[in-house]
Amino acid sequence: MLKTGTLLDGRYEISGQLGAGGMGQVYRAMRPLLGDEVAVKVMRASFDAPGDGRQRFLRESRACASLRHPNIVSILDFNVDPNGQPYMVMELLSGPSLRDELQVTGPMTPEYGVSILTPVAAALQLAHDRGITHRDLKPANIVAHQYGSGDRVYKVIDFGLASVADIKDIQLTDPNIFIGTMAYAAPEQLRGGIIDARTDIYALGVIAYEMLTGHRPFETEDQASFISQTLTEKPVAPSKVRPGMNRETDTVIMRALSKDPGERWSSVSDFARALRGSVGVNPSPRSASSDDPLSRFEVGEEIGRGRLGSHIYRGRHRALGIPVAIRILHRKEQPNWDAVRSRFLLEARTLQVPHPNLLHVRDFGENERMVYIVTDYIDGPSLRTEMAREGKMPFARVLHLLGQMLDATTVLNERGGYIVGVNPDMIRLWRQGDRDQLVMSTAGISSVQDVLATMREQELRGAEANEQELPYVAPEVLMGRDLGPPADVFTVGVLAYQLTSGNLPFRGRILPELVGQMLQKRLRELPSAAGDVPADASAAVIRALSSNPDARFADAREFARALGAKIS
Repeated sequence: MLKTGTLLDGRYEISGQLGAGGMGQVYRAMRPLLGDEVAVKVMRASFDAPGDGRQRFLRESRACASLRHPNIVSILDFNVDPNGQPYMVMELLSGPSLRDELQVTGPMTPEYGVSILTPVAAALQLAHDRGITHRDLKPANIVAHQYGSGDRVYKVIDFGLASVADIKDIQLTDPNIFIGTMAYAAPEQLRGGIIDARTDIYALGVIAYEMLTGHRPFETEDQASFISQTLTEKPVAPSKVRPGMNRETDTVIMRALSKDPGERWSSVSDFARALRGSVGVNPSPRSASSDDPLSRFEVGEEIGRGRLGSHIYRGRHRALGIPVAIRILHRKEQPNWDAVRSRFLLEARTLQVPHPNLLHVRDFGENERMVYIVTDYIDGPSLRTEMAREGKMPFARVLHLLGQMLDATTVLNERGGYIVGVNPDMIRLWRQGDRDQLVMSTAGISSVQDVLATMREQELRGAEANEQELPYVAPEVLMGRDLGPPADVFTVGVLAYQLTSGNLPFRGRILPELVGQMLQKRLRELPSAAGDVPADASAAVIRALSSNPDARFADAREFARALGAKIS
């Protein structure tokens, strides 16, 4: 795995990892001479048969490079570095993948779905005309890209499993070994039969089915059952999965899903033409349907995971053109749905207080599948990431950050809101000139019930107690008492202790052990690692961490004065 800052082959500066393709790691990189960004795919070093692996990788590069189409990712370069490691350079796509989009939006309108599939089919037709079969077509390999002009297109990526009919001199792995993705695999792939363009038509049929219904034709977590269904059972018609769909669309998609390749459409263009005709319109690229709760926002790539198991996506407000962050909780992933929904709603309500250091919630919504919050997008690292990169911070920098936290907390408390439980993952940083600026969220906690009802099994068993929000929640809250400003003083105190010393003040494998630490451990001074902290500030941090809320500072403003932090 390449580290950030690595200069690959003296030409491409690695700036981060994007993911993994069929045969290699994919990185974001910059071309120093041109100053633009590209995607670099480096072949995995762990092939069982290195020679075959390199030949397959070279085949992907040649196959993609020969395909010039606006809906196929462009290949910019291919080479082998001085260490003998092959790599391929591609245009950098902004995302999201169709898989990510479906996960967020669920089923699409037929018109919108066809507007995506029509150009994808045209790209595949070009490949088929050149004797190239993709073999691994799936939503994850169809990726959106937004150009600076505002035009949005979907591009087919990863021809790593392509079957190139006119390359005779490459000795490849046994062609009967299925190396694609099973959920979109045609019956002949599972049987080890002949793979050709009709195999891609089947995969595109599965994708169309999923786009229009929100489900794949066969869905089971048991591999043997899935293979049996794919080989022997007829899928349920799409209109029976999503009532109201056109029966003609049923016929078109079901023909693409025929078990016998000879009964499928003769070409992918014929399939796309018939699908377009069944919808009854000549679609052009457009946004999702108006009943989509996120229709006002353009959803981009997933950029991380948030608290409570949420997914965070980069996005853009369609009308205003401003970047946003979209945090989504999927109902099917949440065993305690009512509790996590309640906390999301509480967070959205709390963050209606205008303050430069509080995350602004632009929208909150839900449907039967999910609940989401749309906030301003902060282009900067989390405080936890910065702490891991920098280690213990100088006290002058810590004091500047604490002043912003306490100023925001003061305003929030005056409006009846609390940050209790905020942790470094919920605070993001960016630079304004030569100074740090931060924006923080709230934890959506009003009582211990909010904490307990949303704890996951790992936390209850003690596997993650030290890494989640529990160490930042005041002990009186964990013991069922009412919230008050001193609880927020405790939360900021924990952050201050961690920023100055590099450690948490209280740790416990499970909740009772953690609360016991908070109640019994007597902190008298900051650890020696916090050697540049003035004595008065050190004493203030220790006082903020008192187990007795009455012994702490009465509010955030008083804590700030004791620290010497500037607040408004």
